[in-house]
Amino acid sequence: MTLWGLLLLGCPAHNGSCDEANVRLGKIACVHRVPDEATWREIAREADPVDQDTITKWARPYGDASPLPETLFLDSNTYPLHWEMLREAFPDRFPGLTLEEYSRMVLDPDRKVLSSGNVALYDGPDGAFYGFTIWDDRTRPELTVTYDEVLASWEDLNDRFELAELVFVPNTSLQAENAATWDAPFQVRGQGVVTYEAYTTGVGYGTIRRLTLSQLAEAEAEGAIGFQDILILDEAPFDLAQPVSGTVTGTRQGDLSHLNVRAAARGTPNCYVPDALRLFELWEGHLARLECGETRFTIEAATLAEAEAFWASIRPDPVVLAPPDLQTDVLVPLLELDTTTAVARRDAVQTYGSKGANLATLYQRIPAEHQLEGFLVPFAPYDRFMATHLWFTAEPSGVRGESYAASIARWHADPAFLGDAGYRRERLAALRTSIDDAIVPQDEVDRIAAQILATFGTLDTTVRFRSSSNAEDALAFSGAGLYDSTSVCAADSYDADDEGPSLCDPDEPKERTIERGLKKVWQSLWSDAAWEERAWYGMDHTQAAMGILVNTRSKDERINAVAFTGHPTLDDPRYLLNAQIG
Repeated sequence: MTLWGLLLLGCPAHNGSCDEANVRLGKIACVHRVPDEATWREIAREADPVDQDTITKWARPYGDASPLPETLFLDSNTYPLHWEMLREAFPDRFPGLTLEEYSRMVLDPDRKVLSSGNVALYDGPDGAFYGFTIWDDRTRPELTVTYDEVLASWEDLNDRFELAELVFVPNTSLQAENAATWDAPFQVRGQGVVTYEAYTTGVGYGTIRRLTLSQLAEAEAEGAIGFQDILILDEAPFDLAQPVSGTVTGTRQGDLSHLNVRAAARGTPNCYVPDALRLFELWEGHLARLECGETRFTIEAATLAEAEAFWASIRPDPVVLAPPDLQTDVLVPLLELDTTTAVARRDAVQTYGSKGANLATLYQRIPAEHQLEGFLVPFAPYDRFMATHLWFTAEPSGVRGESYAASIARWHADPAFLGDAGYRRERLAALRTSIDDAIVPQDEVDRIAAQILATFGTLDTTVRFRSSSNAEDALAFSGAGLYDSTSVCAADSYDADDEGPSLCDPDEPKERTIERGLKKVWQSLWSDAAWEERAWYGMDHTQAAMGILVNTRSKDERINAVAFTGHPTLDDPRYLLNAQIG
């Protein structure tokens, strides 16, 4: 038996008790009761909002299937975020918990197993009081926290919090509107008269974008938010994963909000101003300098040079792309690609992309039962397609006809494209639409179909066309989830019609032709999210190219992931997986 096995046998079971977790961790993670001020002072931290003195967080089970057995209060000095505490304090109940998983547990009505929020000591016009908030999905009004959930939470928390009777503090305008109609046994705090509040002070440069929370959710899903944006939001969102240059919200937050924890870590300004959308209306679409100060904010026009200097100061060190080999034009089976030396593997990445080259390297070193059949399409067909297809674009100087490749090169020398996020997204969207409508040469389709037949023995089996770029799967830049992969049925390219269902899958209502698959993967190199992520890491977009990994489909696959044997940037021997659902 290994030493690791012996250690596991000697460990006590993780029973969900804060007492057990505190002993095991050697520090306070949480408590189940707040019996006195000494306990409160131990678990609460100083609060930044002007009307709050100290603050911590709480969580309680929701429904019978909750993995959390008992209501608890966090030690916010040790754990400012719920999900980190739950993962470390209760690893058997929340194994490997991520922020995304935690968010679903709290916000998704189909997966909700937790209620959570803050508890704070507030300064009010009639004296100090303790209040609690409850988080809900601010982007979906129909999911605003209900009276029953607030009442159940108040009764539970109030029973455990012995310093004073808790007051419910609405943290969205809709919560406040609903609470005004309740005949409740608990007090509800009004909105008050706070006219400005800074959570992370600092300066940011970016294009002003005014969004409602529903518009923000759509923009996030489309990857249409980037570090060159300053967001003006009607409400404070639950979280904002994408780096931006600053945020102003029209409802109050809290220094322990997920939004502000990220802003503080990035050093980007984040503040509250009432009626923010109206206040910043005239700034919409303009490049500006925003400063969230201690007592007030300022905004003024900025030059592109000033903004670029700021963006360069907050970005990580640039990632240099390996120049793509655009001459090699051979479709190669995974087991036949040369990966015998470091030089060969480098050349493979520069010809076929990181995903394909890395998978070939892995397959050649593991047992056959763990391999999927497949082959690689190099960068050359993508480059040829982009260089030979002409299109017409509406530019400020008039209609212009040129190749896709020429447009990309010209855009990346254009200050308007580089500095105006709205203009850039319009250009990239037009490019993707044109690629979708373009014609792939028949000889390209035929040779890929021939390789599918040679590899899989038939044209009427579904295969996967997976993106394989030179701008992904690297140590300092995984690119996980940036580019598209899609299912393809080669037989659909030869059935003499454009009507579904697919010949490979009667449950698929649309055809999945080779040419459709090629264009879908190729155009994803120029998605908004991919451009923003490469720009954040200082990559030269004109050196990015797209190959394709073709292999068999894993039916009903649950995740796609990038795995590192060891942490890519830290001294950590554990394996790291960066995964996306689906």
